[in-house]
Order: sequence, then C-alpha cells, then structure tokens
Amino acid sequence: MLAAIGGVSLKRWYYAPEFHWRAHKALNQARGDPLCLHAGVFSHQEMYFSLSVWHDAEAMLTFAYSGPHRQLMQAAERLADLNGFYHFPCLGVPSRDQALQVWELNYQAAG
Repeated sequence: MLAAIGGVSLKRWYYAPEFHWRAHKALNQARGDPLCLHAGVFSHQEMYFSLSVWHDAEAMLTFAYSGPHRQLMQAAERLADLNGFYHFPCLGVPSRDQALQVWELNYQAAG
C-alpha cells in the first residue's frame, strides 16, 4: 500500500469556495475508486491537507492525472500555494498525526 499526503494554503481567502468545490469533487473521485483504500481531507495550522491510501503506485498515479483531481491540480496553481506532496509505503491506513509527521519531516528537509 502507498499513502499520499499533500498540503496547500490558499493564496486569497476569497478563493476558498472554488477550492472547496473542486476539492470535494476530487475527494468523491478518490472515494469512488476501488483501488483507493482511504481518502480524506482536513485542515491543520491554516492549511488544507489530503490523505489517501492506494493499492499501489499505479492506482495513485492514474487517479492523480485524471478527472476532477487533475482539474483541481490545474486550478491549484492559481488558487493556492502548494506546500508539498509526499508518498510513503504503509501497512495500513496511517492516522492523521502519523501522516502529518511524515509531511512535516519531508517539508522541513526540502526547506
């Protein structure tokens, strides 16, 4: 299994409605994918995060470059600052705190 966590911060407060609408469509896309074992979104320290767990890398990449998720990522360049996206192997669905630890370690290492 492969987990993926990504974080964004909105460039302007008034982008929130469009961002949330697009993110909700991408979340529904992930939840409807039989190779997605978990998909969720949450906020933390004024940022928005997505956490998903996939059967394998191919399933994750197929999702990432298709449908509503692809449209969200195209719009995200205009709406938000991308603050990192990381994937890591897992044996089960990581907790939000575990995923945030991975994200923070990678974000600090990249900065």
